[in-house]
Order: sequence, then C-alpha cells, then structure tokens
Amino acid sequence: MIRQAATAAVIAALFGLPPNAYAEQYRYSMAARVRPFVLFWISRSGVGTATVTRQCSSEWTRYSLLIGTDPERAPRRINRWGYVEEDIRGAEAHLFGLMTQSDEESIEQADASLRAQAAGRHPFKVIQATIADDHATSRVATIAAPADYTFRDVGAALDLARRESSGGKSRVISMPRGTRPGFLAALADAIHSRSSTPVTYVYHGRLYELRQTRIETIANFRIGASAYGNAATGDFVVTSLYDGEQTRFSITYGIAGPLADVPIKVTYQPRWWMQVELTLDGAGNGRALAGGVGP
Repeated sequence: MIRQAATAAVIAALFGLPPNAYAEQYRYSMAARVRPFVLFWISRSGVGTATVTRQCSSEWTRYSLLIGTDPERAPRRINRWGYVEEDIRGAEAHLFGLMTQSDEESIEQADASLRAQAAGRHPFKVIQATIADDHATSRVATIAAPADYTFRDVGAALDLARRESSGGKSRVISMPRGTRPGFLAALADAIHSRSSTPVTYVYHGRLYELRQTRIETIANFRIGASAYGNAATGDFVVTSLYDGEQTRFSITYGIAGPLADVPIKVTYQPRWWMQVELTLDGAGNGRALAGGVGP
C-alpha cells in the first residue's frame, strides 16, 4: 500500500493536480509468456504492473500510463518499462514520456542487452512534444541513468529526464483536423465510441491510425472468480501512415457501470518471442486523491 500511495503521489505531482483534485486510477497485474524455442511458450504471472490515471474536466484532460516488468520476477530478468503522460487543454497539448531502450528482435539480443545493463549501461529514450493548432513539435533524446532503474524508480528517472534531455532530434509536422495528440487520447476515444471508425493521432512527428477491427459484446465478463459486468472485446490495429508498419493488440473493456470505458484485460505481443497480458487489479482502483490514494 505504501508503494501504491507513492506511485499515486508521483503521478499527481507530475500532473500538477490542484489540491484535493481527484483522478481515476487503475492498477493492473502483468503476466508474460516467453518462447525460447519456436515450438512452445513458457508462462509466468505477476511479472510486472501497470498504472493508468485519467482526469477530465470541461477545460482539460490528462492521461498517464506507467507500465513495466519486475526483473525479480520476469523471465530472463527482463527490465522493460515506460511512462507517458498527455496533458490536453483545448487545441494545445503536451506529451512527456520515457522508456527503457529496447530494440531487441530476438532472445539472443535481449540477453546481450541484459549483459550491457550489468556492465553499467542504462540508456533511456525521452520524448517531449507540444501540439498547438495544426502543428506538432517533438524531440527525442537518449540519456544514461546512473543505475538500473525499474518502474519503482519512476520519480528519480523522470527527474533525471527533465534535467538532462535538452538535446536530441526534433520533428515538426502539420496535422489534419481532428488528429488526437497522443496514443492514450486516441485509445480513449476509440474505446468510448465502440466503432470501427479510425482515429488518427500523432507521436514524435509521425501520424498513426488506430482502428478497432472487431468488437464483441460480453454479458458479465469474468476472469476466474471475478466478475466485471457487461464488457466488450475489441481487436485493435495501429498503422503508421509514414511507412505502413502495423501493431496489433486486444482489449476487453467495460461498457456500463463504474467500469465503463475502463480496460479490464489487455493482450499485446511486442516481439515474436514475448507476449504480455494485463489484468485489472480489483483492489485499490477508482478515484485517487492528488498526493495519495483516495478512499
């Protein structure tokens, strides 16, 4: 509970929430499957976590996502995590995020990356973007952390990123009308609409299209002994409008009651050899008070 309260406090402080402001906060447990050989998978539960925070008013909307593996429990002690926040105020928006550098395409490359971390190399990618009117300006930089930070060290990592990420490569792009200022905002719109209409969003000077390709309604969705009420399962595809590359994932989300528009289960396969599944943690979800966990 202390760790959860600390996470809520960090996110609230980064958002700059006013005193006694409330935000919805949802926590997820992570399971992973690794395929060291093409023929079979190795599964393990409790290998990481995710925290989603959202706050909306008539004037602005904020989203954040903190997600990461726990190297003490993850297969092959993989330490991969990231944080992103999107602050939207009318026609202007700001995005800030960081992630561990992870370009591995094979288990062998992942092992090499782990050896590099053990040798003292801990790179992070940092992205900062401003969206105003019909233009988006973004900058990506790489920084070196003094230690092998995990998702539990998000506060220290973000402090370091804000101090040392002034350089990097910049991109400026013109945006079509209706473009959303980030992935989280686009996903929220797609889930709320429950339609196959594509949503265009911008990320680091590139345009992407998010489409819900299949939607199946489920009466009283259950995971084990837990019941979540009426829900829908959607298959999603993200298409880069720059080079056509596609990313696919699926989400089961609530469609009524307190879990309306809230992801309950997420399945994503970032590499051919690794699959990740997030499941909503029934404890401690709901409204979070700025500076601590609400009642």
